Amino acid sequence: MGAKPARTVRRHHTHLLLPQASLGDPQRVLLDESLKPAGWTADPDQSSSMSLQWRRGRDGLRVQTLGWFPLLLTVGPLGRVTSVHRDAVARLTAAVTANGGRTFTDRQLADYLPQAQLRWQRALTERRRLAEAERVLEGRRCHRCGAWSEPEMTHCTGCRLRFTQADDAEWNAVVAQASTTIDAAQAVLADLARGVRLERIDHGGASGGVRHG
Repeated sequence: MGAKPARTVRRHHTHLLLPQASLGDPQRVLLDESLKPAGWTADPDQSSSMSLQWRRGRDGLRVQTLGWFPLLLTVGPLGRVTSVHRDAVARLTAAVTANGGRTFTDRQLADYLPQAQLRWQRALTERRRLAEAERVLEGRRCHRCGAWSEPEMTHCTGCRLRFTQADDAEWNAVVAQASTTIDAAQAVLADLARGVRLERIDHGGASGGVRHG
């Protein structure tokens, strides 16, 4: 007797990508509003910063975050899939694609997830650069005692050293460099959120020739 044919495994998850950094309020509203007309109600007790869950009678639906920059989501039913779930997924997909997003197959998802990790690591690097540069603009640091003073101060708040014209010139140069860094970091983060390929991001970061995106 011949071997029985392998059983086909049907997957009931849909993968969606939105050209935004993370699952914030605008994205939550977009998804929620697409389901409300079909009678779905958000379940705040089962939702988090990483996921969303809805209920319609005895049916449940969950959206889980898989990646950031851009936002990668997977959508699946809670329990046995029904036509109600399929309609809900179609509504979510339509809302995402209408807002510049796209869908992923399982195969595409497997290829993309390692790239998503690289993109998140790059975003962390740019966020650190941004935070450090913004800190510089909040005040000037004394070269003698290391204390921070408000930018408009003429004397150090720590040791009372009077800032000279040379100190002012040095501070102006630091501010100019910090402003350039802020612009570059913000541009990279915006590109990452939109899904721009890493090798095309050349705003002063460290991606070099990484060929993922």
